[in-house]
Amino acid sequence: MRRDDQGGAGRPAGAPRTAAAAARRGLRAVILAALATASATASGRLPAVDLDRVMRARAAILEIDAPAAREILKDADPADLALALERGRLALYEGDCDAASAILARPDLAATAEGAALGDIARGCARATAATVVVHDEARGVWVRLQDDEDRALVPLLVEVSSKMRDVLAEDLGVELLRPIRIDLVRDQFTLSAMTGLPEEAARTTGTVAIAKWGRVTMLSPRATPNGYPWLDTLAHELTHLALSRGTRDNAPLWLQEGVAKREEVRWREPDPLDDVPSADAIALLGNQRGLGHPLDKLGPSIAMLPSAEEAAVAFAEVASFIRYWTKQSGDRALPELLLRLKAATSDADLERAITEISGADLATWDKRWRAYLATVPADVPPDLAPGGDMPHRQEVGKRVRLGQLLHDRGHYHAAAIQLARAQALAPHEPAVRCHLAAALLASGERASAAPLVERAQDVNSRYGRWWSLHGLLHGGQGPDADRAFSVGIELDPLSPEVACEEKLPPELPGDPIRSALCEAARRVAP
Repeated sequence: MRRDDQGGAGRPAGAPRTAAAAARRGLRAVILAALATASATASGRLPAVDLDRVMRARAAILEIDAPAAREILKDADPADLALALERGRLALYEGDCDAASAILARPDLAATAEGAALGDIARGCARATAATVVVHDEARGVWVRLQDDEDRALVPLLVEVSSKMRDVLAEDLGVELLRPIRIDLVRDQFTLSAMTGLPEEAARTTGTVAIAKWGRVTMLSPRATPNGYPWLDTLAHELTHLALSRGTRDNAPLWLQEGVAKREEVRWREPDPLDDVPSADAIALLGNQRGLGHPLDKLGPSIAMLPSAEEAAVAFAEVASFIRYWTKQSGDRALPELLLRLKAATSDADLERAITEISGADLATWDKRWRAYLATVPADVPPDLAPGGDMPHRQEVGKRVRLGQLLHDRGHYHAAAIQLARAQALAPHEPAVRCHLAAALLASGERASAAPLVERAQDVNSRYGRWWSLHGLLHGGQGPDADRAFSVGIELDPLSPEVACEEKLPPELPGDPIRSALCEAARRVAP
């Protein structure tokens, strides 16, 4: 069972009383174990504790229900060590890292394992959030804290997707995220690590860009990566983690957390032709054939802590493929029912029992069925997209692209196009190479030659922001197709001036006020 303070939820109306009582017994056991450790570490005797209040406060915090937790902890005895710990935890969940640091600095709390761990997180968070900017959209119930004020132009899109996901998750999972949804947008992986507790080395190894922990989403600004990343899908993915934690009181195992999050991360928007390229089924199959896979229940504490980016990619494919298979076989209502049962779970046996009763077979049986299904799927994945694979002729392609960029920057557009065309012939499906070539051809006045390079999404092997902005320019015209293409580009690389400005040259701006502000921000921060 997962118990890593990812968030959770209380018993909804209709949950069996016996199951709820079992959940309370399980939480009581966890708290008593922590107090026993605290007593051994600190004074040598168990502190006087209002255990009922501690249990109710802990449950409310894991439900990400700050108002309920505040009410429970109101007028709590300051001498009660366990209640002080919960006050520190609540402050961390509410994003008040200074208050959490002050509470958890108490020597008796700092002498306990849990207090020391929470204190480290609180202090890292407090350092990272000094002089930050908070934007709170009270009407839509979204709170965003920015480490860099230049990211303010991203806030309307963060708010929009958060609001959509609140509705999607309520419908798909039967869990509603309470207001406000909290998001921290940070500059780098060092800060991501400091604010969440994920080791920085693990974040860099697996390319982690966001984490749902302590009741909020902490994610990198798109400016932190050279060509952005799918930041809005990533937000949707992490919000799903919060909903799962809330809906199960943090009892969802890792494979369920990550598999459902992969399923939900695209459901806030229209489908994209590249959403399943390469296929999760095929990557799971190839990954296992190449020794990069893991049993579903042996993924460790976090996919972000796997030893390589390749293993992390295979693990994501495995859980995504499994959940897609399981929900298709079990029906759409199986997931909400499973979450409802997990909320009251106190052991792995409860999870197994819930899966069996809801879907007619236990996890081991479903795992065998799924792996038998995988053996039937086509595994014709291009070499550069396969687990551990690489782009053929990478060195030569890189050399031609770099030379083409240098020529382009000096105004030698025709010569740049010659070099980039050679690179494109070696990497015909690489969208970045196509975009460099299309831009050189446009600058040379060869619009008709540029257009086919960004015409069909099926011709490229990955989602790339500028491919979509060029597609909008050359194939969308002024109508809805262009608007959709520019939106997709912003979903992937919002702080590229070309993408954010819809390929317009200064001082021209997009007509939409949100995109206009984004364009201005992208131009300000462009190197």
